[in-house]
Amino acid sequence: MPATSVPIRVLIAGAGFGAKVHAPGFASNPDFRIVGIASGHAATAREAAAAHGVAYATDDWKKMLDEVEADLVSIATPVDLHYPIARAALERKRHVLCEKPFAMNVPQAKELAALAKTQGVVNVVNHEFRHMPARATLSRMVQEGKLGRLEHIAIQDRLPGWARDPARRITWLADRQRGGGFLGALGSHHVDAVTHWGGPVRRVFCHLRTLAATAPGVTPAHQAITADDCFTLLLDLEGGATAVIDLYGGSRVRRESIEAYGSDDAFAIQGARTIGRWSGERGFDAIPIPADLDVPETLEMPLLAPFRVMVARLRDAILGGAPAGPTFAEAIETQKALDAARLSDQSGTWTTVEG
Repeated sequence: MPATSVPIRVLIAGAGFGAKVHAPGFASNPDFRIVGIASGHAATAREAAAAHGVAYATDDWKKMLDEVEADLVSIATPVDLHYPIARAALERKRHVLCEKPFAMNVPQAKELAALAKTQGVVNVVNHEFRHMPARATLSRMVQEGKLGRLEHIAIQDRLPGWARDPARRITWLADRQRGGGFLGALGSHHVDAVTHWGGPVRRVFCHLRTLAATAPGVTPAHQAITADDCFTLLLDLEGGATAVIDLYGGSRVRRESIEAYGSDDAFAIQGARTIGRWSGERGFDAIPIPADLDVPETLEMPLLAPFRVMVARLRDAILGGAPAGPTFAEAIETQKALDAARLSDQSGTWTTVEG
């Protein structure tokens, strides 16, 4: 692994989510220093750089990688740019943090994982949802065997998507060809959770839907949306458990619930910070979040809190060789499930996940 000292120099590619979460996340940790920000729009890059006292800003990520010395490249661009930027960073032996999904397909994912291994650098996909207090607590319970044999996971996600919010800005996220759609944007997090708790996926059945393009009274721009905003995904895991992920992008409010059933116990998650058990007599019995998993809230940007945990883990991995993940190699399992889900939607049948 390349030798790195403090402060760890960071380049950020992408100034949308990169400016809202990546930049403040790294800026809040004294062991990191942002040395450059790139965006598809020069003005956006300059604005993000100015907010954090960064001298270098550009609309050309290739130029930034060539001109600015750095230890880590943090990628928060549209999905279709993940592969070329990550590959260029790895070729320069730089550590990489990449947003999810980290590739457009399994061949790209495998190529990046192999290159990262050859280069001996830290490589992590930003599944920061793992560090939300309730999910982290469930992960610990699964690891400690509190559920017994895992039997079933049910994830229900409801959010106001493009079809219910005509004022919502339509970006690359609405373009299927660029890797847009809620299957990748949020489904990747949910599939990561399922595989993190239950192991690899054996086969899937998926139905994707683009509600925004067919909802009555929507604008011509919404009618042109090609990316999915609703999906139902059924998964059979190699270990014998089953899972269902149901996301609906036509809700009026944001709501998420997770239920995990085992042979010995069952737990339910409501939102980011509440976990407990359903009781026939008392309704929902919340249980306390362990102190070491109860990260402070960041009300201005909720995802900043779990991202700061990811940043701390990156620091320990880069400076001390501590484990951080999911690595590119580990995240291939999620990419396999996403690819199979799209094939299943096209065929209307169960699809076996690539081995």
